[in-house]
Amino acid sequence: MSQNPKSHTAVGRSKVKSGCRTCKLRRVKCDEAWPICCRCVSTGRVCEGYGIWGGGGNQYGRRPVPLDSTRSLKRFYAPTLVEAVSSDESRCLEWFTHRTVLKLPGAFKFGFWDTLMYQAVSKEPAVLHAVLALSSAHKREGLRIDTSATEYIPDEQQQFTLRHYSKAITYLQPHFSAHDHSSIRVALVTCLIFVFTEYLRGHYKTSNTHLQNGLRLLNSFHARSGAVDCYSLFKEPCCDSVDAWIIQAFIRLDVQAKFLGQGSQYLDFILQDDASKSLSPGLIFQSCNQARQHLDRLFNHIFYLNHECHSQLCPQDQSYPSALLAKQQDIRNGLASWYQAYKISKTNLKSKGPSPDVIGYVLLHIYYTMALIMADNCLWPSYESRYDAHTDNFALMMKQLKYVRSLAASPALVGILHYSDMSNSVADLGGLPAVYYVAVKCRVRRIRYDAVEFLNSLTHKEGIWNAPLATCIVRDVIRIEEADFYQEYDILKESTPRDDADKKNGAIEPALPESYRLHDVEVELPGDYAGTVTLKCERRRGSSDWQAITRQYRYDEKTRTWIEKERTQRSIGC
Repeated sequence: MSQNPKSHTAVGRSKVKSGCRTCKLRRVKCDEAWPICCRCVSTGRVCEGYGIWGGGGNQYGRRPVPLDSTRSLKRFYAPTLVEAVSSDESRCLEWFTHRTVLKLPGAFKFGFWDTLMYQAVSKEPAVLHAVLALSSAHKREGLRIDTSATEYIPDEQQQFTLRHYSKAITYLQPHFSAHDHSSIRVALVTCLIFVFTEYLRGHYKTSNTHLQNGLRLLNSFHARSGAVDCYSLFKEPCCDSVDAWIIQAFIRLDVQAKFLGQGSQYLDFILQDDASKSLSPGLIFQSCNQARQHLDRLFNHIFYLNHECHSQLCPQDQSYPSALLAKQQDIRNGLASWYQAYKISKTNLKSKGPSPDVIGYVLLHIYYTMALIMADNCLWPSYESRYDAHTDNFALMMKQLKYVRSLAASPALVGILHYSDMSNSVADLGGLPAVYYVAVKCRVRRIRYDAVEFLNSLTHKEGIWNAPLATCIVRDVIRIEEADFYQEYDILKESTPRDDADKKNGAIEPALPESYRLHDVEVELPGDYAGTVTLKCERRRGSSDWQAITRQYRYDEKTRTWIEKERTQRSIGC
């Protein structure tokens, strides 16, 4: 019986839905090796790569992925998608190109925003509609939000956002069932865009759900993907591959969330790498982003070691397992190596005046100092008094944070970093987690209140971090901790001439006792602005007597601040 040529063609195409372009044209099964398909190499052919996901070349060298630095929509969007969008959608894409992509990455721009997002939008409807939702949410971000209305009705801008959000989810369904590399990449990119969108909308629980789902998929993808092993951001020097950009974006969000105690399950491929070991002698970071990648990995090891200490140690322990001490020393060695590479790389920085790169390097030094403090104290979670030994480091962090603020406000950068028709919110790391850390962990009042004043002057968001909410949290943490302990000192200071008081300040002010200090400060973020924020912490009253403290806050639309809702506290055992 003769075979139907149409059915034969359909069967052939179904077998090569994914893979390199060369194998697709040949209608053969592709092994999807990265950056060059092994099937092409074994037959002497040139691998044409994986479309928007890059790759390609031959066994003699890797074909570079062409980059386009222009910002023109016509250069990035395929004709089929351009014809499909309405005038409102075109305006939204224009906002994305000239506002969102330039603003949201903050000081650490990299290929995910500058290249991958444009390319994915031009090929994938799921990414296109997710980007339309993100851009719409970005345009609306910063407007007054009325949480007092009994019946919430989305306005026109929100309806636009939700409509394209829903379309993106619909277009994602085939990718969830495909399970090939290209589909997983589309799902991961779209997931990242959803996280950014929900951060801007103030839907923190939903954004965290998206982040956790994406991290689980990424963990699974890495475990069975040779492509990531070959082109991981963990290699030296850093490769600007598509997979590396995706991994980098997720790790940045994960670290940012861990700073607020919203951490994920720990990624297997991060814990298995040797980031906590010393870097190669003489290593020079090729960019601010590469330095950031190595520091993010060290932070992940610090967070994990802190997690292990909490689960394995009791407050009474005076000795520690050698394995934990060895891990701590590895992290310290890794930080020392990182700092040596950082110093050399910074001297090679081309721009000596105010620039985003200069801001990025100063921010990196701030977080390096913060990592030193965290690494030194992670084995002793029950002794907050150890932070007193880092007073100079806290003071240095505040000095550098103020320097970053002055750089960002300089005439040379105002036109680059700030726009009159939008908020200053970004999706990536800025100064918020660092100043929050100083305010919570430094008990020297001069530095601590300086951090509170600095935080109070901020109104923007950095991904999961909301400046007004962070200010509310640190004020209450300080109020709970200090209580009336400094009342006599304050009265004495007021009765002393100002010059004399300043001279005697260090000698007069007593250290806050361990029994007053709060441990394990955690913040449960709300589902939206109408939701409740919960602060949970503990205070050690004795060797086995702990007090659990809870505070709740709600958003007040009139003052645009978070105010206390109710308070509870109780005693708990060891």
